[in-house]
Amino acid sequence: MAEVTARTRVDVRDRATWTELFYDLVLAFGVSQVAHVLALHPGWSQLGSCLLVLVPLWWAWVDVVMAMNAVHETNMQRVFLLLAGLATYGMCMSAQHALETRSEALLYAGSYLALRLLIGEAIRRECAVYTIHPYRAGLAFALALFGVTALPDQMRTAGWAIAVVAEILAPLVLSGHLRQLAFGVNHLPERFGLFIIIALGENVVSVGAWVGGRHLGPTELAAVALAFLTGCGLWWLYFHLAASAVAHALRSHPTPAVVVRDVLSYGHLALVSGLLLVAVGAERIVAAPTATPYRMAAGLLPVGAALFTLTFCYTRRRMFGAASVTRFAGGLALLGLALAAPLVPGLVTLGAVAFVLVAVNGLEHWLLTGGRHVPLIFVRR
Repeated sequence: MAEVTARTRVDVRDRATWTELFYDLVLAFGVSQVAHVLALHPGWSQLGSCLLVLVPLWWAWVDVVMAMNAVHETNMQRVFLLLAGLATYGMCMSAQHALETRSEALLYAGSYLALRLLIGEAIRRECAVYTIHPYRAGLAFALALFGVTALPDQMRTAGWAIAVVAEILAPLVLSGHLRQLAFGVNHLPERFGLFIIIALGENVVSVGAWVGGRHLGPTELAAVALAFLTGCGLWWLYFHLAASAVAHALRSHPTPAVVVRDVLSYGHLALVSGLLLVAVGAERIVAAPTATPYRMAAGLLPVGAALFTLTFCYTRRRMFGAASVTRFAGGLALLGLALAAPLVPGLVTLGAVAFVLVAVNGLEHWLLTGGRHVPLIFVRR
């Protein structure tokens, strides 16, 4: 993939605006809708369907962030975000059944097309050069999604999948055009960090919503506590070191567009996907902590935690040329737990996942506070 140069800007706002936070509330609703579908019917086909619905939501959110990150807030930009929120709300409302019924597919794809038209206009106002780049190209994929809704039911999912995969690959194919955009190096890390908070919140909400109003015995209380501890461990993995590392990379990397594309766009999609799996897996374990989950349902929690942990190896290598041994080993340990999960009660798996996350964070804290270096692998030469 081509290395690209990009202009960075530090003379833009440093913090998210209230309008952006309101827009994020809509995305929080969408994340919960996607997680709810997988929680009801855990399976490989359902997981694939959830990803097909999640990716357009994610990519549109990324492009809204990119359209707003390097400009000062005005009333027109507030109107844009509110209209974008309305279009995104339509996508979220239809997310659960977008691949099942034509009416829901039309609502989802139509809302996505409207959102893409809004993003295209916002990008047009900010870019002096009129050419194709990954954010304008999203309009073509929205049109494709809208078109496949007319296909027969058995063909709709296949057409949808092709359009979504093409949209995922667009930033790689059109990466050279990212140099036209200016990146707010203070604003972007905060915006993507806020989305991680949204995804982490799904773990809290899903578990809390299930236990609300129910009588909890000692086993259920232990499961709830371990689920919360797991969320704390995942939060620490990201916000203790990774969030500040992203901000540093945007300032210091010779090609900051690579950080935006590979770390923020692709890397954070993997992080959010991992957190959704964790939320669904934790909810199912808390619902029946002494039962042994069946097949795929058993591995949702450790696989999600492993995906989240191992993604940091990829993002750190893209930013600094190396990955940490601690997180690589922790991710492998979590994958090992996923293999054993169908053989043991869910509470055992939940406790083991929490232990691994606490151990990784504790080891990194011990190394750094003692003036030692975290061992690295995959050093780029």
